[in-house]
Amino acid sequence: MAVLDIVVGRQPVFDRELAVVGYELLFRPLEGGELADQLDGDLMTTAVLFNSVGIGVNRLVGDKVIFCNADRGLLTGSVPVVLSPERTVFEVTESVALDDEVIAGCERLVQQGFMLAVDHFVWTDGVERLLELASLVKIDVQLADEAKLPTLLQRCKEFDVGLVAEKVETPAELGHFQELGFDYFQGYLLSRPRIVPGRTLDSSSVARLEIAARLASSECSAAELEQVIRAEPAMTYQLLQMAGVGADHGFRRRVQTLREALVIVGWRQLQSWISFLILTSKGDTSEDEVVTTLTRARMTELLALETYPHLSGLAFAAGMLSAFDLLLGVRLEEVLISLPLDAELHDAVMARDTEVGRLVADVIDCQLGRPEQAVRSTIDEQKLHIASIKALSWALEVSRGFVRTSRPTTLRRKSAARP
Repeated sequence: MAVLDIVVGRQPVFDRELAVVGYELLFRPLEGGELADQLDGDLMTTAVLFNSVGIGVNRLVGDKVIFCNADRGLLTGSVPVVLSPERTVFEVTESVALDDEVIAGCERLVQQGFMLAVDHFVWTDGVERLLELASLVKIDVQLADEAKLPTLLQRCKEFDVGLVAEKVETPAELGHFQELGFDYFQGYLLSRPRIVPGRTLDSSSVARLEIAARLASSECSAAELEQVIRAEPAMTYQLLQMAGVGADHGFRRRVQTLREALVIVGWRQLQSWISFLILTSKGDTSEDEVVTTLTRARMTELLALETYPHLSGLAFAAGMLSAFDLLLGVRLEEVLISLPLDAELHDAVMARDTEVGRLVADVIDCQLGRPEQAVRSTIDEQKLHIASIKALSWALEVSRGFVRTSRPTTLRRKSAARP
């Protein structure tokens, strides 16, 4: 199983007291990578969104607000929105034509609870429609006409928007723009962009293509998708990360099974996610950890079917997640931070003293060659052995199809749309 390095750039946004209110997330290619040459604005936005979820939103911005560029695809709905609305500001880039489709998309995002900012703002014909919806206006103070700036700010304030001074580079500029009435500030004087690295798992190309084909069918069920994803640890990890965005703020319930995660993420977002994975494929993967992970998941499920049938879905997820420290090379506690697991699943993954947790602990002992220690669940050694053989057989069978040989907000929101 290949572990992929990912990066996201971030630059803070400050208020008038120079307290950080949020971070703008920026596309940054990996050093030596070729991906940047292949991506347009929409795909760069998608890369930032998915990489941010992969690294962990809380790790990137803590409890601050996220600022993220929004090109036409995100505004009109073709690029998935995987960030939670209560803490996200989408910056409408200057390259986006403000036609009826884009304005309708902006209205939809605002209704969903997102904030909008107009990036690199200059006054153009028809921009009033966007200002009616926006909460913020960002002005590049290095490009602005100094003589016309006071008038521009006054016209903007008529639309009840906060004003952000971009590219503030000297103390004198900061004082000047504070006097002019800007509310927020961003630039090299205050903080340069910083690269935040992370790691994620690479899914196999066969699995990506199979799910893409299934998603294209209107008759495909969540159960069919689950059958593909349950054989793909990387997709399981990414799916749970997407389901977890916003879960810690109560906007999405925590999950026990892969089926619940599929329902939470939703059909359209799944389609966009798979399309992005196909377009940014890093190649096929192959390592023994895939089979180990699948075997552990299936064995835990089989044992649960014998003892706690109603918990078999939770048992499969717990068994798989318990091997993610092997896949990612980090402590299991760190892996689980960004995943929306409910308490029962979390305890089971950590092999604690619960019904499924005891099964996970016994399965791990069996895999590590310690069957004499696998006594927590009171399942006899013969049944454990039979379950391990069946699970390994299943893992080898499904992996042949997939594995190939190669390596809270302080920004002021718009109170309401103007009549």
